[in-house]
Amino acid sequence: MAQTKEERLTAPPALYTDLIACKTLPDASARLACYDAKVAALETAQTNNEVVIADREQVREARKGLFGLSLPRINLFGGDGDEGSDIAQIDGVIKSAKTSRSGKWLITLEDGAVWQQTDAPRSTMRQPKPGDSITIERAALGSFLAKVNDGRGFKVIRLVN
Repeated sequence: MAQTKEERLTAPPALYTDLIACKTLPDASARLACYDAKVAALETAQTNNEVVIADREQVREARKGLFGLSLPRINLFGGDGDEGSDIAQIDGVIKSAKTSRSGKWLITLEDGAVWQQTDAPRSTMRQPKPGDSITIERAALGSFLAKVNDGRGFKVIRLVN
């Protein structure tokens, strides 16, 4: 009866399991009444944003949007081995880029993500410009490496905006 914390975090919502339980009722009219009641409850919960229903593509997009952020380790988006569960890199387009007082770049992507250069600025590298393509990939020890227009890589960190 006792569930571990991880089991509670990964278990489907009670609204869903109650709906699935309706199929075990032997009487057809009782089963239909159960389905009608549970579907109505699930629909109401979804309308009130108490339950979110997402398909695999929506989960993949949410993971991409969270790429680079330090978040608590919860299994919010499904089980282990899920396709795309550990995104290795993202590709994007630069919306804006500016240089901070320290000479490091602050880059905003079209999706709104903000990344800041963390390694020493190099005078040989061209300033990123709006419209440039950018690839950001996981690197060693939890760091991230950005490449603008397939150029030379530089270390970045995702900022919460």
